[in-house]
Amino acid sequence: MKKSFTLIELIFVLVIIGLLASFAVPKFMQTRVSASATSAASVVSSVRTAIEAKHGEWIINDDLDTTDGYTPQGYPQKLDDAKLNSANEDLFNGTSKLKLLKKGIKSCLKNDCWYKKSEDNDKNLSDYIYKFNDKDYVQLEYNGSNGMFECVDSNSKTKEECESFIK
Repeated sequence: MKKSFTLIELIFVLVIIGLLASFAVPKFMQTRVSASATSAASVVSSVRTAIEAKHGEWIINDDLDTTDGYTPQGYPQKLDDAKLNSANEDLFNGTSKLKLLKKGIKSCLKNDCWYKKSEDNDKNLSDYIYKFNDKDYVQLEYNGSNGMFECVDSNSKTKEECESFIK
């Protein structure tokens, strides 16, 4: 009567487990990146909805005063008061004059995070980067003149993939 496995049987089982893992790990990593991209696109969609809501309020109130945070076209001049290239800043929550999202997104400089790269107050432009990992990111520019995001730069993403974030 046999009471243990032979060495060949153990090696055979280990080879099968290794082959299964070699197929599962890349699929898992692809799923993780896809989930991260979906999360980033969801944030952009929420911000776009908030921008349109503020623009609608501006139209309804017939508020042509731009000193309260609106551009002459009725869109928010800025999306936040966050510091550039900094962690733990509230992004997309609006300014002291004009609130946007009730709860902002915390910036960070690590992976799977947003941060604010640049800002030009004279032109109502702000650049935001979503960093997937050390080599993969998407840079979006908010234009306060038309309330739209534009894909400015992307590393290892096609123009279509980058633009899928802002649709």
